[in-house]
Amino acid sequence: MYALTLICAGLANGALYALLALGLVLIYKTQDVVDFAHGELFMAGAYIGFTVYQLLGWSYPLAFVFSIAGGALLGILLELIVIRPVVGHPHVTIAMVTVGVSYTMKGVVRLCFDSDIHTMPPVSNSSVSWGGVVIATQSLINISVAILLTVLILALFQWTRAGLRMKATQQNPRGARVVGIDTGKIYALTWGLAAAIGAAAGFLAAPVTLVYPDMGAQFILKAFAAAVLGGFDSVLGAIVGGFLLGVAELLAGGYISTRLIDVASYLIIIIVMIIRPQGLFGRSAVVRV
Repeated sequence: MYALTLICAGLANGALYALLALGLVLIYKTQDVVDFAHGELFMAGAYIGFTVYQLLGWSYPLAFVFSIAGGALLGILLELIVIRPVVGHPHVTIAMVTVGVSYTMKGVVRLCFDSDIHTMPPVSNSSVSWGGVVIATQSLINISVAILLTVLILALFQWTRAGLRMKATQQNPRGARVVGIDTGKIYALTWGLAAAIGAAAGFLAAPVTLVYPDMGAQFILKAFAAAVLGGFDSVLGAIVGGFLLGVAELLAGGYISTRLIDVASYLIIIIVMIIRPQGLFGRSAVVRV
């Protein structure tokens, strides 16, 4: 029973890691770069939700939708204004630009909200009991939203024209341009979609982690570990990796030592990179010489 309780709590945490990892993977698959500002998009979603729900008094569902829309708009603007001018430069240059964006966003938030820690109430303080295991309603919502967004993303890639164009751009950007696909729009769409997912995760995490400028720092490391575990080129792997990481953290903390909770993600990165660098669902790159 204790193990089931830990697993359920781990799945709730893993849902947030999975959503952030999903955004990282979408950007990496499209432009082959790691977005180090993704944690701040997560933070921005929490602040947008806090502002709309707590300060303006809007309903919880409306605040959630507004948070996602605000995150998407922010992601598109970042791609157009900051990322696109450095496309074609070495990947390390683009990565360092995202680091600069990260610190800039935290500075802007501190100017607007100071460094105070703000509280955000959960959707419900109730819980559900199943087989002797008590699960908070907020945890169930986090897990459900992560699964729903994953299904929607997979459906987007499989059955929509925009999704097929995104897949084509990810597989061969030059070929996509040759057949008439506007890769600029695809890049903007990808950043908007990834930022919207990150903002959704930030909104869902706000009642648990509280809202403050550095809230994304720890989560982005966990998301990176989840993406490495699942495979940086796999959408499904990002989700599976996030859930596995969340469960592994709490099982290690519950049965070995609570000190392992914060260390587990780093250990997983080291172990996966040694044993299976491409991750659980990733594909090994084949180079013809």
